[in-house]
Amino acid sequence: MTDAERHDDKHLREQRLQRNLKILVVGLGILILVALAAVVVGIVTQSSKNAQIGQPTATIPLSSGGSIAFELPNGAKIVSISLSGNRLAVHYEGQEGTGIAILDVETGQRVLDVKPTVSIPKI
Repeated sequence: MTDAERHDDKHLREQRLQRNLKILVVGLGILILVALAAVVVGIVTQSSKNAQIGQPTATIPLSSGGSIAFELPNGAKIVSISLSGNRLAVHYEGQEGTGIAILDVETGQRVLDVKPTVSIPKI
């Protein structure tokens, strides 16, 4: 094998290696883009599942077979429920703090909202 043939062979191997490296880099770039797109789709899907239009509504079943639906502050969870006569008190806690909604059992209407506030101590 002459020097020219060895040089050509070495040159062909370098070109093949460069071509293979280019293919590898492009393939990995495509994989990164596909993974990023999957993450974005996952985030959008989860956020659309968790997104709520307007106020969330809580439905409380009654022993009489009916139910009362009323609006809660966004992200609020019911802590306790208490019934007295035809009034239903629903204690809830949420991002905006705690509160009590008083509902009329017969009409299902909200009668009163009780929101505790922090008072400034008197000196």
